[in-house]
Amino acid sequence: MKTKKSVETHHAIIQAAESLFMENKVSKVTVNDIVKKAGIAKGTFYFHFDSKDALVWHFIDHQLGYADKWIREIGRYGYEEKDLDKMVDFLIRFIKRHMNQLKMMHNVRFYEFLGLKNMEDRYVSHWYKAVHKWLAQGKKSGQLDIDDPEFMAYYLVISVHEVIDRTILGDLPYTIDQVGDRMKFILTKLLKP
Repeated sequence: MKTKKSVETHHAIIQAAESLFMENKVSKVTVNDIVKKAGIAKGTFYFHFDSKDALVWHFIDHQLGYADKWIREIGRYGYEEKDLDKMVDFLIRFIKRHMNQLKMMHNVRFYEFLGLKNMEDRYVSHWYKAVHKWLAQGKKSGQLDIDDPEFMAYYLVISVHEVIDRTILGDLPYTIDQVGDRMKFILTKLLKP
């Protein structure tokens, strides 16, 4: 069982790293920078994390964990328009609640540091599988009018992820709420023409 002091130190490390990651790319921030900012010894850092990579993965897991769990359990949703709207509403609420952290993760190029393949293996591949399974069940039951659930899963995950990323970074002339409204319309048209 962790002590209160250990939990506080763990949190201080994460807060220090987040603050530094807001200012620089992950690859430019060193363990020495993190321990100095957190006001701890280097050995204390390594008591909590095996490496800077482990800290970065922990940070991502913490930020994406709830959304990742939700996507993996997408099968609990039905296929009616209200169900599709609920799914989009969840994503939009999640993004709005974590906008600063998501911006930071993109601005400091977490993907570049950890490797896009590693990120896809850890998260995105699971998202495809969950969405594919959900779509295949909808097709089989006759509730969705799609020819290829596997392709549609890739299409949805990649396109939604890309539009959300670009909206978060301000590359698109839409607010996240406007994107959510358009996604509801498009999902309904794609899956239930």
